Amino acid sequence: MMRKPAFARSSIAIFIAVMTALLALTAIVASREKELARGAAAGPGAFSTSAIGSAGFYEILRRMDIPVTRSTLNPLRDAGSHGVLIIGEPPLYSAVPGEEISGKIERSRRLLLVLPKWQWEADDENPEWVSRISPHDIPYVSMILSLVTIDGSAIVRAVSQQWTRNDFSFSPEIRGVAQLIRPSGRMRALVGGEDGALLIEYTEEKEDYTRVVWILSDPDVLSNHGIARGENAAFMVSVIKSLSAYGGEDYPGSGTIVFDETVHGFLSESSDSISKMMMKFPYVLITIFTVLSAILFVSAGAERFGAPIAAKPALDFGKTLLIDNGARLLDYGGHHAVTLERYARMIVYETAKALHAPEGLEGIRLAEWLDRVGESRKVSVPCSSILRGASDMPALMKNARNAHRWKKEILGKL
Repeated sequence: MMRKPAFARSSIAIFIAVMTALLALTAIVASREKELARGAAAGPGAFSTSAIGSAGFYEILRRMDIPVTRSTLNPLRDAGSHGVLIIGEPPLYSAVPGEEISGKIERSRRLLLVLPKWQWEADDENPEWVSRISPHDIPYVSMILSLVTIDGSAIVRAVSQQWTRNDFSFSPEIRGVAQLIRPSGRMRALVGGEDGALLIEYTEEKEDYTRVVWILSDPDVLSNHGIARGENAAFMVSVIKSLSAYGGEDYPGSGTIVFDETVHGFLSESSDSISKMMMKFPYVLITIFTVLSAILFVSAGAERFGAPIAAKPALDFGKTLLIDNGARLLDYGGHHAVTLERYARMIVYETAKALHAPEGLEGIRLAEWLDRVGESRKVSVPCSSILRGASDMPALMKNARNAHRWKKEILGKL
């Protein structure tokens, strides 16, 4: 007696058709990978030849035979323990899925962080140029600065550029309004004047090395439209060489200078092997369906035995599960206090922007202005108490809830 196959011929034909379609989909997606991996050609970054890009500075370093590269895959690995990582004008959120810019900053050993200054729009006729630029809001730039430290340093803008302190042999020059930092805490000015610092240093002692972060407050010094002005080119080369050699023999430099271009959306399309690519989302879905189809195809020749197994209920992919998983991941990370403090500060800055707070207000002055607005609108929680923070977890959670309620009350959305 012949065994009855588990699947009909029509089912087998469907499985084969599905496998063929999935293979075709893989080829189509892979062919589009290069297009999907390109960032904005006119924006900031070492690939950009626009006025606000830094391709000119990259080319200067390359022609001076300084080891330099533009990383589109793993900038931290490319920099290693002796190189210098340059994160130029990063956005608040990373272009790489699942990666936090703050985590990259925390793991770097030698870092030059260039703060953003300009919002821009690409030219319609030439997408590699910018047609219009305007300054970023100071609260936005302050949030980027807070990725390094939240010790109270403030962003200011001033026309005067009299450097009363300069640890380098060359003097930088900025046309128009300069974006500066008023450092506090462990930050030390390397180049600065009465209005604020252009270049500051932040160091942190780790178990077996010293983490060094230099922050350049104004990108105009190294951008394509400013690198050729005055002594800017010589100044920036001197900055890179000094940062690379920081610490002398105890912390050997002479490593590669790495421009992180992943923060601008330039992601390597050919660095991963096909096997690695097929195990990453969304390609893993293709892998799963292909393997499933193969299993079903093999099972078509097997004799069925036993009672059918009841199908498991479908997984719930709703918002509740997403929020629960996100909360579990944050709890597992253990950075509760820092996360809640940054959440409260973010709420305050977003609300201040929505209320059109006067430009230049920071810290206590901004809190006082918001308290006056809140008092006129009969807000139950003052802004100053939110920014004051707390020391224990219950108080931090209460402070976060107060920040959420305060924003709704002061914006009239409660």
